[in-house]
This record gives sequence, structure tokens and C-alpha cells, in this order.
Amino acid sequence: MRSNDTQANESTRLGEAISAYIQTLATEDRELTSRELSRFGRWLGTDVLVSRITAVDVSRYQEQFSESSVDLNRRLEPVKAFLTNLKTQKVTSINLGAHIRLRRPPARKRAPSERKDEPEQVRITERGFAALTEELKDLEERVRPEVTEQLRRAAADKDFRENAPYDAAKQRLAEVQTRINDIRKTLSAASIYTGNSTDTVDLGTKVTLHSLLDDELVVYTIVGPGEVSARDGRISTQSPVGSALMDRGVGEVVEVQTPVGPHSYRIEKIEPR
Repeated sequence: MRSNDTQANESTRLGEAISAYIQTLATEDRELTSRELSRFGRWLGTDVLVSRITAVDVSRYQEQFSESSVDLNRRLEPVKAFLTNLKTQKVTSINLGAHIRLRRPPARKRAPSERKDEPEQVRITERGFAALTEELKDLEERVRPEVTEQLRRAAADKDFRENAPYDAAKQRLAEVQTRINDIRKTLSAASIYTGNSTDTVDLGTKVTLHSLLDDELVVYTIVGPGEVSARDGRISTQSPVGSALMDRGVGEVVEVQTPVGPHSYRIEKIEPR
């Protein structure tokens, strides 16, 4: 017979687990952790049973940050710590935190004299180019003016020590401007890709894989900037899985490096998207 604790753990929902975990943290650590776990909860669904969360869910969540200039580790470290704690508290049977891949420290930046005059071209689909163009327009014409106005209103309160709306608006405006700069850089270096071959995995192909570790099928669509959506299985050519699959054919087995070791996939099918 299973214990009451085991039964309780199996019925724990993600939102409940997040709330309980945040209460265990030091006050100074709660704001950042709460923000990132709230984002994780909205993406996966706060009503999902924690016992139903899989390593694939965790991998797909972090894939959406692969091309973001926002500090990846700052975003993912709170989620990794939370998932690891679930295993420590025996809420999950495996350590899902082990499937969060943190970015290594950046290499030394080259001096201006060492940099190339021309930016490296970025392969992108026509759909991705259109999506980025539309996002840039929305950010510049709607989002940035709205956040700027929020910041102006919050700044009217002279007591900046307890002005959380001011801090939030200031951070949001910085994030919006960073995203605008990233999109502009991508579009300026974009090279529209129109290939349609399905002999090997390439940009714009839909790939069915057999996970040899989990013995299950997973489907990914390889896309460029502007179309990445980890939740829908759209991953970039720069992501760990995407880069490992590029130029490989049906029947080949590829290995993707993870913090807990290599994860092997066999390519079962390659289709046009």
C-alpha cells in the first residue's frame, strides 16, 4: 500500500509546488525566483500535476531561450533549483533539474580591431522574416511607447526606495529595447532560405525522432529566428538538438550532449513542414 505522503506528492499541482517552494526562500531571493517560476508555470500550466512533468517538457521550455540575448542562466537557474528541490523533497521520482542546461561563461570578447566588418549571415525562412518584421513593428509602435508611459507615471512617485512599479517598468523597457536591437541585427544579416529537400535535416524540415533513452517518438520542426516555439516543437538550428540533427538522414543516430550525458535519437522521418 502506498503511503499518504506518496499519494499527496502524486496529486501535487505545479502552481501549489511553486508557491510552497518560494515560501522556503530568503526574502531577497524571492522576487527573481517568483518571476521566473511564474513564467515557467504559465508556459506549462499551473494545474498540471508535477508527477506528469517530463524531461522533454523541461527541454522544450528552455529551447525558447536559445536565441535570446537575455541572460540565459539568470532565467533558468531558478527553474533548475526548483526542479532539483522537487526531487530532494521526493515530489518527483527523477531530478528534472538535471535536464536544464546552463550556458557556459562567454568567451573573451574580441577587440574592435579583431571583429569582421560584415556580420555573419543568418539563414531564415520567409515566414520567420515576416514574423520578426511584424514583431519589430509591434515593439516599436505599441509596446515601447506603452512601457515608456508606465515608467513616466511611476517616476512621478519620488520615493524610489519602495517604488516597485518604477523598477518593473524600467526593467521591462530595457528588455523591450534589447529585443528590438536583437531583431534589427537579425534582419540586417538575414538571408532568406527557400530549400525544400527532405533528403537530410535542414532549415524548414519536420523531423520525427525516436528517443533511444525514453523509448518514445518526438517531433521537431527546424526553424530560424522568429519562429522558435519550444512548446510547439519548433527549434532553431543553433539549439543543441537542432544543430546535432542538421544534414543528417533517415536512419542515422545522433547524440545530443546534456549535463547528465549524451541523449541519443534515431531519425525516423524527414518531411517538409
